[in-house]
Amino acid sequence: MKQSDIFRGIYEFEDPSGGILAAKVPYQGSAALFDGTTVIVRPNQRAIFIYEGKITEILKPGTHRIKTENFPILTDLANWKFGFKSPLRCEIWFFSGNLHTSRKWGTKSPIMSDFENLGTIPIRAFGSYNVAAKNPRDMYDHLIGSQNVLDIMEIEEFVQGQLIENLPDALQIVKEIKDLNKMQNEVSIELEKLVSKEINKYGLRVKDIQIQSLLPPKEVLDALEKRMAMNLIGDQQRYLMYQAANSLDAVNDGASNDPLQMMMGLMMGKGMFGMEGSEANHSPAPKQKKKIAQKKETKESKFCLHCGAEITLQHKFCHNCGGKV
Repeated sequence: MKQSDIFRGIYEFEDPSGGILAAKVPYQGSAALFDGTTVIVRPNQRAIFIYEGKITEILKPGTHRIKTENFPILTDLANWKFGFKSPLRCEIWFFSGNLHTSRKWGTKSPIMSDFENLGTIPIRAFGSYNVAAKNPRDMYDHLIGSQNVLDIMEIEEFVQGQLIENLPDALQIVKEIKDLNKMQNEVSIELEKLVSKEINKYGLRVKDIQIQSLLPPKEVLDALEKRMAMNLIGDQQRYLMYQAANSLDAVNDGASNDPLQMMMGLMMGKGMFGMEGSEANHSPAPKQKKKIAQKKETKESKFCLHCGAEITLQHKFCHNCGGKV
């Protein structure tokens, strides 16, 4: 807002950023109202006057000129019935009714939800929502406080907190975890009903809450997948053999880079698929009788006592080592 407009007695508010829900004009201090002051409320805006901490008037879109007959509550509070010699000081707040779209929300940590036959399961969710100012009086009473402007970033944490807080109640319409994905739209509608009851108290409205993902964490999904596979196979030992085969396939295909997983896969594969041949692999080898060739002396020869060389009977010394025989 231009200062020249204030000096001319014209009060209005424009928001180039598009992210402001409420702002005080002027930003510092208070407005000086006198007979003939003009307040311009743009389309999709509302303006309120605050006099001595109380809301006196709520203005709809249009051009409003200050006259005692046009503002009966303010006139009565400020004792304007017989005119005034100096400007009246009060606050003017402008509220934007623009819809702030595609705001993101999500669970920082899983929330717990109960499902039939499974008990309590952690669930992660994220999505989007739209929000806008609805009731300037309630917004001023509950959200403004001592600040001079309220933008969308300041209420996002509040709205997201309401979404996450009400999500477990909205999830109660899902009885079985297998229906979690296909009932995302129904959960979104239920969540919007629950959140709207709380948000409306603060002068806000939320609409078009969308859940774009509603799933357990990966480790829970893996556990559920294994449980379903075992139920389908129907036999725990056969399931373990099936799991071991998958582990071996992962090792052979190079799909797993985890040494521990590779080792477990190999051990399981060896343990499960090698059971039938384990006895054969560990049975003692048959003893074989070894034929030991023994050298025997003949009538024509004998052996050296020093080196074992064979020599004839007529020799007294070994031809190999020279020793006496």
